[in-house]
Formats: sequence, structure tokens, C-alpha cells
Amino acid sequence: MISVKVGFIGYGSMADLLTRQFLAHAEVAPKDLIIYTRSENAKLQEIHDLFPEITIAKTSLEVFEQAAHTFVCVLPLGVLPVLLENKAALSNEKHVISIAAGVSVEDLKQVTTNAQYSKLIPSLTTSVGIGTSLVNHDMAVSADNQAWLNRVLGTFSTVQEVAEENIDLASDLTSSSPGFIAAIFEQFVQAAVRKSSLTEPEVFQMISNSLAGTSKLLAEQGYTFDSLIKRVATKGGITAEGVALSEDKLPAFFDELLQRTEAKYDDHHAEIKDQLKELF
Repeated sequence: MISVKVGFIGYGSMADLLTRQFLAHAEVAPKDLIIYTRSENAKLQEIHDLFPEITIAKTSLEVFEQAAHTFVCVLPLGVLPVLLENKAALSNEKHVISIAAGVSVEDLKQVTTNAQYSKLIPSLTTSVGIGTSLVNHDMAVSADNQAWLNRVLGTFSTVQEVAEENIDLASDLTSSSPGFIAAIFEQFVQAAVRKSSLTEPEVFQMISNSLAGTSKLLAEQGYTFDSLIKRVATKGGITAEGVALSEDKLPAFFDELLQRTEAKYDDHHAEIKDQLKELF
């Protein structure tokens, strides 16, 4: 594989996740990584201690100038200013990948249409080699750059290309869902503790093992949610009672959950639109 320089602007938890997975699985060598962050942090220090061949840039401009593919991993309102500050370096062969929620590829193109832009929504679960990386490529992204991004992400995740109009909801289903699932089952834990003399650690172990086993059944034995329910829930039995309650109560919960997250995304989009008016 031909060596290419890969850059990171910003180095928080998701940048660290991507860096570690690229180094472990994607045939990206430490010497081919260049990272810039405004303030050094423990994650950056740790990865540099492990791989001293990684270049720590003094400016974001160094990253854009040297890297063929640059991951912009800053907060949503920081993305456009970073691009604008380095506009001169965004030539037509540069591939810029933003991971910020609420910032569309069309928003990025307001800075300059010279560069090639992709959007990536990573997920925490890909740190254990299971999960989905959502990708949206602008039409100007070359076939080679699309293939490169899909290939490196595909070494540790399932890559799914999603149209911009669906990417917010898809993010709920991938990037946010581990948090939703954890919150739901934390309530299951607390309910079991209230109803029994079992300790919280005991209940947590039971439920987390059930979750892990359920995931393996879905992933390895071809079950769907519906077929798994039919396999476990005997008609008129105890499990069927819980399933019936879930089917009665949960649709309204999930409808409201998606309404609330949509409203939050709308807030992000509005902030970016206001920022665009200020910047341009």
C-alpha cells in the first residue's frame, strides 16, 4: 500500500479512537500521522509516548499542507473557522473529513469549493471492532479518496454511506445509540434492585451478560429482533408479558426520543447557519 500522510486537527476522544484503530488495523504507520491540537492533553501525550514517530504539528496549517487526508475533529462551531483560517492550503487534491454533528458538506463548501469534503460520524463501539461508521461524500471527492476512507474505516467497522438528509437520524442509531441503550438498561438495573435483595453489581452483571449474548445471537446466528422475540417469548408466558408491555409503551418513548434529538440537531444547524452569516 502506498504511504499517505493522514492528519488530525483537534485530538479528543473520537480522534484518539480513530488514530488507535488506524494504527492497529488500517496499515497507517505512525510516521504517516500528523496531529495538531490547540492545547496538549493526556490522550495526545499518551499516543505520542506510544508512537514517538507521530508528528505533533505546531499549527493547523502544517497539517493541511502535509496531509493528503485531514480529519477535522473539533467542536461544530470550530470547524468553519479552522477551514477559513487555512483556506489557502485547501487545494483541490486535499481531502478534508469532518466529524462534527450539525455541519454539512454544503456548509464546508462555503469556505472554498477547491478541497474535497467528506463527513464521518464515528461510533464508540468501533473501538472494539463492532459498529457502523457513517460516511457522506461530496460529489467532488475523487473515487480514490472515497475508496481510501471507506477502506481504512472498513478495517474496524461497517461503513455505511448515508445521504445528508438522513445522517442526523442515522447518527442516533449508531453514534448515540450506545448511550441510549446504556440509559435504558440502567433503568432496568435500578428497577430490579428496587424489586429484590440483589445488589446493583449482581444485577448489572446479569443484564450486561444478557446484552452481550443477545448481540452475539444477532451478529453470529442470523437472528432478527422479531425472530429472537419469537424464540424466547412463549405465547402466554412470562417473557411474552414483558414483550407486550414493551410493544405498548415503547413506541411513544422512541417517537419522542427521535423528536427531541431532531430538535437538538435543528439547533446545531441553526447555529451553523448564523455562523455562516457572520463569517461570510
